[in-house]
Amino acid sequence: MTYKTILVHLNDERRLPGLMAAATAVATRQRAHLIGLSVIPPVIIPPTSDIAIAIPTMIEAHREAYRLQETKMKAAFEKITGESAAPGSYTAEWRSLDAYHLGSAIQLIMPVARACDLIMVSQADPNWETTVMLDFPDMLATDSGRPVLVIPNAPKAPFAAKRIIVAWNGRREATRAVFDALALLKQADEVKVMWIDPRDDSDTAGDLPAADMCAALARHGVKCEETASVSPRHSVGETLLFEATKYGWDMLVMGCYGHSRMREFILGGASRHVLGSMTIPVLMSH
Repeated sequence: MTYKTILVHLNDERRLPGLMAAATAVATRQRAHLIGLSVIPPVIIPPTSDIAIAIPTMIEAHREAYRLQETKMKAAFEKITGESAAPGSYTAEWRSLDAYHLGSAIQLIMPVARACDLIMVSQADPNWETTVMLDFPDMLATDSGRPVLVIPNAPKAPFAAKRIIVAWNGRREATRAVFDALALLKQADEVKVMWIDPRDDSDTAGDLPAADMCAALARHGVKCEETASVSPRHSVGETLLFEATKYGWDMLVMGCYGHSRMREFILGGASRHVLGSMTIPVLMSH
């Protein structure tokens, strides 16, 4: 398996350098076609009120500000890909879409995303004023049917993907993530499969040992070994990030939302915690 078409969703000039560094690194290794996609946020029609006339004007001003930022992002994308794409390494193209009349930009992203092998996005930034309209790594992971590689906003180190840890609990989501990550796992120098003991979870998939997954990966040429069984310390999400940072792994592979997103929002959950607190790239599948 290789990633021949990679989509990188670019929505914020501040986070573009880190995301593009990772995207061009993966595209180069995979000899892929890299699509840089920007979506101008939609016009949201507000309820009737005394300021109903003013609000659309404010929204259009925000859209115009984004257009100016998009021009800079396109120039940066073309400069980066022009400088890093050596002949025969990867190809690149820029796409711009406008969600003017739609309720969400993701409606335009999904058709493009579903025709790609891998989606790359930045970690959501809760302090960014446009995050609700343009940051949705979780929705892309759960609804696109494609693996999503999320790049942290405050990474511990430059993108590497040479020492990868796989979170394994025997569930469908984890299975999808492992095999969706094969293209990266096969190129890694070291891969460990970490069995997260789910015995306190009523929805356990059973005690499928990590050794079986390691054997399956080895048949694909992955240099892989299993870790000892790990019991969650406080929560599964905290345990994943603790183990990943403790031993200096530079990427985590995991299933996304084993429970419904509503249940995870209410009760907390591994996916939600990792997406909010990650400091290394995380590849997720649902």
